[in-house]
Amino acid sequence: MIRSDKIISAFNGGVGWRQPTLTGMPTIDAANLASSSGQRFEDGNFLVTIQNIYDCQNDSDISDVDFNTFLTNMQNAAILDTMLKVAERQSDFIQANNLYPYEKSFDSTLTPSGRAVGFEIEPCLKNGYILEIPWIELSFDLEKTFKVYLFNSNLPKSAIAEQEITTTEGESKITDLNWHIADDATYKGGKFYLVYFEDDLDGAKAYKKDYELSTYQVSTYYYYINPVTISHTDNELDVTTVSNESDTGGINFGINVYNDYTEVFTRNKSLFWTAIKHQMTERVLNLIISSTRSNTTERQNQAIWNLYGKEKIALEGISTKINRAVEDVRKMLFYQPRISRGTLR
Repeated sequence: MIRSDKIISAFNGGVGWRQPTLTGMPTIDAANLASSSGQRFEDGNFLVTIQNIYDCQNDSDISDVDFNTFLTNMQNAAILDTMLKVAERQSDFIQANNLYPYEKSFDSTLTPSGRAVGFEIEPCLKNGYILEIPWIELSFDLEKTFKVYLFNSNLPKSAIAEQEITTTEGESKITDLNWHIADDATYKGGKFYLVYFEDDLDGAKAYKKDYELSTYQVSTYYYYINPVTISHTDNELDVTTVSNESDTGGINFGINVYNDYTEVFTRNKSLFWTAIKHQMTERVLNLIISSTRSNTTERQNQAIWNLYGKEKIALEGISTKINRAVEDVRKMLFYQPRISRGTLR
């Protein structure tokens, strides 16, 4: 899998546009002019120009602001298309499980002690794996609304994710989270803490897991997860006070494990610029071909030739260039050794 928001944030501005000099053309903003790689989209093909895009997009009265938004959306789409093509033949989903799947009773409750209550999550993953928390289950004796938080131990002062949840009196309540346990731009490594603060419960109490196999955790070698409580000051965790607990504090959640290529791709951005430039070329050529505005037959034919190639004049199509660029990146990031033969002595 790839996380599109992280990918777009990391790669946008890697290849940029040139400011057009023709009269009547829109002014391109700084974000669309930015090019950390030094490459320009116009260098991908002579038909890739601001004028052609301006003439072929659907809004004849488009403002400069809206045109720049149009260019940004085109760049984001080209980036994601490139990433998906590179990752196309790679495996994705690995495992899914319910952390505490066994039956529980709704009789005894836990007495709050003013701490943060939840789980310490320590991934034991090799590079390229990611944990996802798709949902959380809370079991409380009253209907209350409060927040659950996800912290990284390297950022104990501020949560990296939070979600407001309303519990259901006397039974369990499932809420979607879709949180990820993985490195990010603002933190690397460390442990993760999925918690709520008992001070927010306003009289509600979590149900104990005290029935038969209710405390049995289904785990794998992809992670270590332990029920804990933690001292805090104004919702700032003190990770030196982590205390392992026998009960889960009314929490259960799901775990998905995926191959995630987001971090690998963002650490090797320089490999992708040419492929992204070619992908933008393809989008512009398709825009020219499909446009219903100011589009001569000659320009459409030129776009078709440049997109698919023209054998009689030995013109290589952009589709071929994209496939070659994508395959080059794939070979570097997902090296597959050749099959070798040997004999046993």
